[in-house]
Amino acid sequence: MDEKPTPPEVAGARLPPSLVDGLLRLCQGEFSHRLPRSYSRDQDDTIAFFVNTIGEELGRILAETRTQEERLALLVERVSDALLSVVAGDFSVQIARDFSGDAPDVLAFLVNNTVTELGIFVTEARRKSDEEKKRLEQLVAERTAELERLATTDVLTGALNRRRVFELADAELARAARYHHPICLAMLDLDHFKSINDRFGHAAGDDALRAVAEVVRANLRSVDLFGRYGGEELMLVLPETTAGAAAIALERIRGGIAALTLLAGDLPVVVNVSGGVVEIESGESLEAGLRRADAALYQAKHTGRNRIIVG
Repeated sequence: MDEKPTPPEVAGARLPPSLVDGLLRLCQGEFSHRLPRSYSRDQDDTIAFFVNTIGEELGRILAETRTQEERLALLVERVSDALLSVVAGDFSVQIARDFSGDAPDVLAFLVNNTVTELGIFVTEARRKSDEEKKRLEQLVAERTAELERLATTDVLTGALNRRRVFELADAELARAARYHHPICLAMLDLDHFKSINDRFGHAAGDDALRAVAEVVRANLRSVDLFGRYGGEELMLVLPETTAGAAAIALERIRGGIAALTLLAGDLPVVVNVSGGVVEIESGESLEAGLRRADAALYQAKHTGRNRIIVG
């Protein structure tokens, strides 16, 4: 057997061995290979989540095209060779197509287009030296990112807006149901928020919401979703997370918020949150999960506030 290539380096650091091993196994057609999961939300578990999801999706495509097994087997071999060529820096590789429009041909088309686009991008990136062109590209990227941010985020907190967080949450719940993976929903609500506005003014209330949002973001993974549900209510979606792990994460957020030091002039502003978190049950809709999370939040409010309740 050929010796495995040395793990590539990104920005001077080697990729994690588990990620390299998982990707190489996929390139070799081992779509049933799964990296062990701990659901602990750390770096190794997140890597395992991504590699396993890729394997699951590729496996699903294979299962749906059993009638074209012979063509598909050849195509998988060619896709693996193409991926290895790209890893080695060769973007000229193309997979033969029959233009039938069926699943294997569509997959070949997508791989070819992706490799071509990557090649164009890398070639352009290597030979660009015109500073004015670079400045223009940066400006376009900034404007595009700003337009996307305005369309999908809440201006005050920087969290996803209600429409966007619902869209992404629906997709995450569907994926979790398909692969029978755990996923949790949580609702957070600032305690006595009206009193903050009445006593210190709406500017102090806005400052409190921004500070709370920063604490929430600092304690979430990149795969977690964080949106402003409305007013002082915040919504969290925690994929690949059990109720126990979600409770620990929410308690860490609650404690971080309770430790905030905010001032309105010379006066201290106390900020606390109450929260409810639930693990989505088999077949449960987003709306039903949110109702249960909201009921747990209501319980937290009526049993003393500044606490997290698992529903």
